[in-house]
Amino acid sequence: MYGGHRNSEPAADPSGVAAVETAARWRRRRCGVALSDWPLLILFVILQVADVITTNSALALPGNAEGNPLMASYQAQLGAAWWLPKLAVVGLAWLLQPLMRRQWPMICAISYYAMIVSGNLTHL
Repeated sequence: MYGGHRNSEPAADPSGVAAVETAARWRRRRCGVALSDWPLLILFVILQVADVITTNSALALPGNAEGNPLMASYQAQLGAAWWLPKLAVVGLAWLLQPLMRRQWPMICAISYYAMIVSGNLTHL
């Protein structure tokens, strides 16, 4: 499209192979999590579990308080089950990952939670 005339149409594929390959690629991508996405999803889940464990451990020590106001409100409202919203985040990531074309959003989320868990560990 770039560099061509505005009203010109793209060249047609007489064999239709390109359209079939594109449809098959989208079908494969939407049916489930790609093999290359599994390590990222597993690492994301591990970091969520580590965040819950390190947060509970740090909050059990005197002088520590939850720094995230949203999580602090969940802890006040839900008590020991404050981690249930995190379970919803994991489920949402699991559902959205097959729809993402790039891996950078998950890599950013993993990096963020790695920093959160590291920060929690410094309070232990």
